[in-house]
Amino acid sequence: MVNEIPTLGLSNIEKQALYEAPERVLQIGDGNFIRGFVDWMVDELNYKTGFDGKIVSVQATPRGNRVPVLNEQDGLFTLLVRGIKEGERIEKAQLIQSIQRAVNPYTDWQELLKIAESPEMEFLISNTTEAGLRYKKESYSPDKSPVSFPGKVVALLYHRYVYFKGNMSKGWILIPCELIEQNGEALKNICLKIIKDWELPNDFAQWMLDACTFCNTLVDRIVPGYPADEAEQLWKNFGYTDRLLTVAEPYHLFVIEGPDFLEKKLPFKEAGLNVQFDYIAQFRENKIKLLNAPHTIMAAIGILKGIHSVREAMDDELLYSFIKDTLLKEICTTLPTNEEERAYAYIEEVFDRFRNPYLHHRLTDISLNSFSKFSARVWPSLDSYRKKTGKNPRCLVFSFAALLVFFEGVVKDNGYAVKDDARIVGNFEKFYRDYKGTKEELVQFIKELICEEYKQTLEELGDLPEEIADDYISIQRTGIQLALQRVESQVTYESN
Repeated sequence: MVNEIPTLGLSNIEKQALYEAPERVLQIGDGNFIRGFVDWMVDELNYKTGFDGKIVSVQATPRGNRVPVLNEQDGLFTLLVRGIKEGERIEKAQLIQSIQRAVNPYTDWQELLKIAESPEMEFLISNTTEAGLRYKKESYSPDKSPVSFPGKVVALLYHRYVYFKGNMSKGWILIPCELIEQNGEALKNICLKIIKDWELPNDFAQWMLDACTFCNTLVDRIVPGYPADEAEQLWKNFGYTDRLLTVAEPYHLFVIEGPDFLEKKLPFKEAGLNVQFDYIAQFRENKIKLLNAPHTIMAAIGILKGIHSVREAMDDELLYSFIKDTLLKEICTTLPTNEEERAYAYIEEVFDRFRNPYLHHRLTDISLNSFSKFSARVWPSLDSYRKKTGKNPRCLVFSFAALLVFFEGVVKDNGYAVKDDARIVGNFEKFYRDYKGTKEELVQFIKELICEEYKQTLEELGDLPEEIADDYISIQRTGIQLALQRVESQVTYESN
């Protein structure tokens, strides 16, 4: 009986396995991702370095419900890391004890203000989703928690500023993990706007700018979260029930853009973690081109081949070979020369992630907003390759054609969800409704599409529309399998 298994807590964990440390990190947000990413990393810091700091977890919205569970379990939870690493399947359960306690700011705001008075509290880390990192006009009351995440940040910083009388050594290092570009800058700018709304002193605004450090970040890890279907069996294996049990893939990347002193304050590298203190731009480009782009490419081609998931796509010898050639022979060509070694290593990690037997990433989910994703993730490499080499990239051209064939099925409602820019969908619907099947019509449509969406001139296009049209016709006439085989044989021949 599950009810007979004790709940995870300090009382049923061996004392020698536990550690104590002062509260140094204030964390706003308590969802699966931040616990399976940041909280795990802080745990690693405490075990493997002299970081010596615990987290106070703060509920981000009034709808949250994890605070009672976190406190009932004494901040403890299990992280189950599952997947492929360096070609080997791994499955490892780790007890995470980096959270000291959890606070609901809507019922216990005074306690949170006391935490802001702690001289040892040094970091504020967040993951409130993209919706959380937004400006919200609201009133300020010192005795009540603001609703918005940036509002909480301003209120806590202002309380700290007043308590320490503007001491410049008492600012915080703020590390937002929300998935928006320049997230640190965004948070800082929203905070400045709120300070103005609330008519707080200019000296406080200047203190925040000078004493606090707002970091831009890039985070990358798949955290599926709570494994509901197998939780009871896992509890039996662990010997305790854990309602905060979280699953994550082995891969992780955390890029933090900030001052040089951060690397000493947060010794992630000493702990053996894949954390980079560097400019984010190149890491973001690598992620878009080497992770997101192959996802988008394999979705259209895979669905046309009758493949359902990313893992199945990797098991398909022909499609895997095509994706690998696209990355190594074409997309990598568009990256800076000094990125080559890092790009090749990243591609191997990407393939491990795609092969993860514990994740079922459906191609139909990836295919939503397919044309918009192609524009953001794939077209830049296609365009850059042409400009750099003077040639059309064979695999990327075929990918464009496959997308057009896939999109024909979408707009004709062949069982795929129609979810993309309404204007784009309208253009495709009109073309496919009037299309008589001639190459001339197809070439003209492709020319208009590329010129309008990517601001290209006809002179810049050269013979690209004709090559895309040829592949489109090949897929329609012979089927995706034979058309893909033909492209792969051409790519292999050119490489020899």
